[in-house]
Amino acid sequence: MFKGHYINSINEKGRLSIPSKFREALDGSGHDHLIITKSFDPCLTAYLPDEWEKVEEKTRHLSMVRKADNFFLRHIFGSAVECSLDPQGRVLIPASLREYALLEKKCLFVGITERFEIWDMERYDSFMKQAMESPEELREELAKLGL
Repeated sequence: MFKGHYINSINEKGRLSIPSKFREALDGSGHDHLIITKSFDPCLTAYLPDEWEKVEEKTRHLSMVRKADNFFLRHIFGSAVECSLDPQGRVLIPASLREYALLEKKCLFVGITERFEIWDMERYDSFMKQAMESPEELREELAKLGL
């Protein structure tokens, strides 16, 4: 569904234009909104409503008392917002989510099959540079997954 990298700027009111390739997937789904939430990485994650429902279903059996389960639910579900697309294909990113991901100027969209991430461009570059500091370790982990 979502693949590739695209760059757009966020305006001072928090409106961000969704890349046209991603809007095509949204149009094809029959939905006019996205679910946008915090990620465990320093970015936001956007889901089509059908994909969000799959995430919800997977979490229905989480414990109400396990610390990790509660943290996950608070962090991901507690920050999730339904964001409608305007006629120009933009979404309004709430201030709390913009602050979390440090979205101020150039934003990078990263397609990850059934969802996409929204990053501050400089933060993404720094994050990926750090991840690539130990490529051999990364290769070993990916090999364990059969990739």
